[in-house]
Amino acid sequence: MRRMLRAIGLLAMLLAHPAMAEFAPWPVQGRIVYRVYHGDSGLHIGRATHTWSHDATRYSMETLVETTGLAALFKDFRYQQRSEGALTAAGLRPDRFTVDQRGKPHQAAVFDWPKGEVRIDRGDSTRQAPLKPGDQDVLSIAHQLAQPGAAKAPVVLTVVSNKSAAVATIRDLGEATVRLPLGEVSARHFSVRSDDGKVRIEVWLAAAQHDLPLRIRIENGKGDVLDQQAERVELGKPVQGSPS
Repeated sequence: MRRMLRAIGLLAMLLAHPAMAEFAPWPVQGRIVYRVYHGDSGLHIGRATHTWSHDATRYSMETLVETTGLAALFKDFRYQQRSEGALTAAGLRPDRFTVDQRGKPHQAAVFDWPKGEVRIDRGDSTRQAPLKPGDQDVLSIAHQLAQPGAAKAPVVLTVVSNKSAAVATIRDLGEATVRLPLGEVSARHFSVRSDDGKVRIEVWLAAAQHDLPLRIRIENGKGDVLDQQAERVELGKPVQGSPS
């Protein structure tokens, strides 16, 4: 029980931090349902449901993470992230990132691109950080990796969460075969790591599934890991061509 409660407690801490070749067109809408595991132990503690839509000009997306099964009996955890912004020739340009967690104040990061800064409002405090073209939030970054106009890895950018703006390096780790609840897939493996090494996100983009992020692994500075592995993908009609 103690182990399970500790694993559930890591959900909020890990999700608050930040997680290139030719890619398939981004479907205009879709949903990915993930099983959430704690570390490499195989302990299944929850479910993450990620949805998105775009019209080749604007995008919106959200992820809802919840405890399920036995884990939910010990801790009823619900954590929702949202990102919205523009879809440009260089990929995603977030305008707003928000977090809602049961029992905590609403938190938001507002991107002011003309001023070149992001304002992070945590409910009880605020802070500003500089922005440069290509910077992302922790939710948009996984889709940005697959945008045709995105900068080729390795690339340095700032990844914004509801707590901080971390300078991180994205690296392309090459092709890999990944075993997931939905089956075995071939994927391109990327890492996103902050300069201080405390924020580590790994993303696997599946070639046969429009280069969607079918696995997302988040590790904090203490080595605690949350592993989101896709069990179901539902897609809309893909957009042909690149955005202008």
